[in-house]
Amino acid sequence: MSSKKTTDEGLINDQEISACFLLYDLKKQKFVKEYNPERCKLRQTPCSTFKVPLAAMAFDSGILKDENTTLKWSGEKQFFDSWNRDHTASSWMKESVVWYSQKITKKMGKNKIQKYLDQFDYGNENMSGGLTNAWLTPAPFSKKVDNSISISGYEQIEFLKKLWSNQLPISQKAHELTQKITLLEITPQGYALSGKTGSGFFDLTSNRRIGWFIAHIKGNGQEYVSVMNFHDLRVQDKPEFGGMMARKLTKEFLQKQGLY
Repeated sequence: MSSKKTTDEGLINDQEISACFLLYDLKKQKFVKEYNPERCKLRQTPCSTFKVPLAAMAFDSGILKDENTTLKWSGEKQFFDSWNRDHTASSWMKESVVWYSQKITKKMGKNKIQKYLDQFDYGNENMSGGLTNAWLTPAPFSKKVDNSISISGYEQIEFLKKLWSNQLPISQKAHELTQKITLLEITPQGYALSGKTGSGFFDLTSNRRIGWFIAHIKGNGQEYVSVMNFHDLRVQDKPEFGGMMARKLTKEFLQKQGLY
């Protein structure tokens, strides 16, 4: 263990993962922390962090009326048992239900989604991979997919800045509802932490992960947005999902800033 090289006061093992972390102060309009900025310029599949812009689109277009809008489960057995039931918009975000996202994208249609992506200036704005898979990676949620949408850490920050400053080209209600369903917890330091994990893999073997955690932190007269992203440099043996690891790493960075 002692031979492993760690950086940023031991938070990141840069022999195991390539990672970046960004923390942006919305009130001072400046970055507080930029860990591995070159990595933060690298675009990757957004995975389930795409649920956040998708929620904004769905609330704005009226496909989702509010946080209690329920979509029916088809009865087809899903990867997680928690997905095997009807879900509301709130539980969709909390449980990260892929089939709920796919029902929204089918209802909305490719042209409308593309228009929103262009207006949001969201990553590469490329929906060519299809209505149900463009933001996903192979395994375990899909088999062979064309994960055409990609976005960098810095681009995620720009999207979050607009969402939490109510500056996306959507209604005020859509901003508020999207913000509401992403609330996760109140940190031990008294900050409201909202966010979304994203988990993916490089291929069907599911042993090299992609992990995201995008977040908003508000309290004690302060307000921030943050992004954590990483991918494995080595094959992992039964690792936890990338999004969960990204969330844990984010909490450690936030602790060092006195925000968690």
